[in-house]
Amino acid sequence: MSTDPSDLSGIWANTAASLSPGWELGGLRCASTGLTPEDRSEEWIAVATGPDGLEVKHQATEPRDALEGLVPLVHGAADEDG
Repeated sequence: MSTDPSDLSGIWANTAASLSPGWELGGLRCASTGLTPEDRSEEWIAVATGPDGLEVKHQATEPRDALEGLVPLVHGAADEDG
């Protein structure tokens, strides 16, 4: 199931609002590592940055899942850090 691009701004806003204090949603990108067919990927990577430059990434097949899957990872990292 593909995410409607018009929904991504709402998903982005919800994800950013759900992160632990001191954390920022840094980006969403394709997981491809190059332009050749063997380097291409259908996966997406969401990234958040936190205190002291800590970075958390979550990779999934859909942009929505990459963004939403980032939240529990950030909460876990925040719990370990604080």
